[in-house]
Amino acid sequence: MRLSHEETLQWIHQHRAWRRARKTKPIWARKVATDEIGREFQTADHVLETGREGYWLCVGVAGEPWFQKREKILAKYDHAGEETRQFAFDQRPRKYQIYKPQGDTRNWVAQVQSPDIEGFYIRPGYDPERPLYSPAGGWVVKDDVPDPYQDKPDDVWLVQPALFDSTYEVLSTTD
Repeated sequence: MRLSHEETLQWIHQHRAWRRARKTKPIWARKVATDEIGREFQTADHVLETGREGYWLCVGVAGEPWFQKREKILAKYDHAGEETRQFAFDQRPRKYQIYKPQGDTRNWVAQVQSPDIEGFYIRPGYDPERPLYSPAGGWVVKDDVPDPYQDKPDDVWLVQPALFDSTYEVLSTTD
């Protein structure tokens, strides 16, 4: 079966699947340029996300783009310099800010995997009208809160297994 967004969150709740994790790799980020507003970018989840004014274009270690507000970046990452880069989606080299994860920043993560689940959908906070799909085994990620089971997640995102394994660390229950 393929789970809808709501069914995915219900499955996570029923299976007490939330675990704490931390991001371990840096990101590159820059303000969405004027000529990129309205332009579509192919994400690691094979979805087209549109560049919007007021957002920052973020890029992970696999060269995958996504968008978020600068305030969210600064809440979880420390500035670590800048460099000129040209990723596959860039039409020319651009100046990117480098951000490293803050040591104490945590996320809640849940791997959605069961023999009866073929795949699942998640509606990310950035663009809830364009759900992301993952085969079983993908990870749902959300910001840290005291109790993920009491929180109504309004901003969740998806990380595919290979990318998750290379950029996150699942923590012990005491971390």
